[in-house]
Amino acid sequence: MEPLGNRDDLIRRVHAALHGHGETAHRPDPRASAPGPPESIEKRIDRFSEALRSAAGTVVAGNLYSVLPALCEGLRSEGVTALLVPEGDTAARELADALMPMGPFRLASTSELLHGNSPVTAGIQSSEFAIAESGTVVSTGRSGRTLLPGLVTDVHVAIVRPGILVDRMEDVLAALAADPPRTISFITGPSRTGDIEQTLTLGAHGPRAMIAVITETST
Repeated sequence: MEPLGNRDDLIRRVHAALHGHGETAHRPDPRASAPGPPESIEKRIDRFSEALRSAAGTVVAGNLYSVLPALCEGLRSEGVTALLVPEGDTAARELADALMPMGPFRLASTSELLHGNSPVTAGIQSSEFAIAESGTVVSTGRSGRTLLPGLVTDVHVAIVRPGILVDRMEDVLAALAADPPRTISFITGPSRTGDIEQTLTLGAHGPRAMIAVITETST
């Protein structure tokens, strides 16, 4: 299976996946859009983990309670003192409840983060999809879901259940095609920019760290 290519290849793949029409300046490389053979869940997890780590993300895997020590250490190292959990995200709340006495951490509110003077906060959220080829987690605004845990916090903690892993970006777009969400977020690693004197800076426009928790939750 071919990895993600340059920007033009990516745009062509999105265009094809959304069934767009019209000519493009160059024909896409058929190797970039042809699906490969199905992969096992284990291979998808391995590819996802490798891709995310190469994008400066962190991966912890195991059952809910076995991941707690490593996750807690990672949050402490980033100075986190509070956790943001979306309303209705049962798995995220379960993980937060298990983490709070270990920090100790407390729950933060959305208003704290949006109105300044907020504590260093980790946003915990269940991902809707995870893409193995790029180490990307995907969330949407369907059913009133918020995207704030991956946008405005200092650390983004994405819960990735093995069953949501797909091979390629096109698989996500195909799954959403029948009822496209108004908002969708593709996140691969921490926020970064090279605009300031062409020096790579993490956390300039969003979380400065990202942790994927690959686990089967009780929900």
